[in-house]
Amino acid sequence: MRIQRRAPVFETNKSKSRSIWLYCAVIFLLSLIVLYRGRLSWEQEQRTADFADAEFQVHVIDVGQGDSILVTADGHAMLIDAAGSSAAGAITDYLAQQQITSLDYAVATHLHADHIGGFPAVWEAVKPEHIVGSVCPDDLLPTSKTYERYLDAAEASGADYTEMQAGDSFTLGNAVVEVLAPVTDEAKDLNDTSLVLRVQYDDVVCIFTGDMENAEEETVLEQGSDLKADLLKVGHHGSDTSTGAAFLAEVEPTYAAISCGVDNSYGHPAKETLEKLAGYTDHVYITAEDGDIVFLYDKDTGNVSMTASGKE
Repeated sequence: MRIQRRAPVFETNKSKSRSIWLYCAVIFLLSLIVLYRGRLSWEQEQRTADFADAEFQVHVIDVGQGDSILVTADGHAMLIDAAGSSAAGAITDYLAQQQITSLDYAVATHLHADHIGGFPAVWEAVKPEHIVGSVCPDDLLPTSKTYERYLDAAEASGADYTEMQAGDSFTLGNAVVEVLAPVTDEAKDLNDTSLVLRVQYDDVVCIFTGDMENAEEETVLEQGSDLKADLLKVGHHGSDTSTGAAFLAEVEPTYAAISCGVDNSYGHPAKETLEKLAGYTDHVYITAEDGDIVFLYDKDTGNVSMTASGKE
C-alpha cells in the first residue's frame, strides 16, 4: 500500500503566516491610497476656498501653445484670449471649475489663431457682455477661416464690441484696467497690434502683454507709462523677440508667467528671455512645465501669492 505523505505542520503555518502578511500589506496599501486621495481632495477643497476668499485673481490657463487668462475681481470676470480652437474645451472646463457663468469682458489681444481660435466655442458656453479687440490696420487683418468664425461668433454673442488702444480704460469690479498699447493704429506686424493691459487692484499691479514685440515695447516706453508690476504675463510666449531689457527694467516684476506648449516647435520660452527674467525674480512659472498658474491677492490680509497646479 502506498502511503500518502502529509505536509508537515510547520509548512502549513508558514503558508498561513505568508497569507496573513500579504493581507496586512494589501490593507496597509489600500489605507495609504485612501488617505492620499483624501489628502488631495482636502487640498483641492482648501485651494478652492483660498480662491473664493481672494478678491483679485489671475489664472493663466494651461492651453498649450497659446494664451488664455482669466482675471476676476470682486466676482467680476474677464477672459484675455482663448487660445486655439483645440483648447476651447479646456478653457470652458476651467471656467466651469471656477464657477464662471458669464464674462464681463472677453478680450482678444490680437487676431492670431492661437489667441482667438477658442472664442467661438467658449462664447457658446459662457456669454460675454463686452468684447474688446485692438485697433488693427486693414492690411494686417487676417483672411483666415479662424478670423471669420471669430467675427461670426462675436456678432452672434450679442455682446457690445469695442476696439481699444492706448489711453482707453475700463473697470472690472474694483480693478482698473488701462490700455497701454497699441499706441497707434499703424503697426507693421500683427503681434504689435496686441492690446497691452495694466490691471490694478489696490496697490497690486499686473501687466498682460499679448504678443507685443520689441518695436512696440519701445513705443510704450516712449509714452512714459507706469510699468512697474507685481505680475508680468511675459510677451509672445517667452520669445526672444519680446521682453526687451529696457522694457523689463521698467516692469521689475515680482512674478512672471509664460504660456507656451510642451516641446513646441518655436523653442519657447527662449533661454535669453529666462536669463533676463532671472535678474529680477526667482518666481517664473511656465505652463508647459507647471500647468495652470494662479496669482492671488487677498484684500483682507494684503497677501499676494502665486502657485501652479503642476503637470499630471
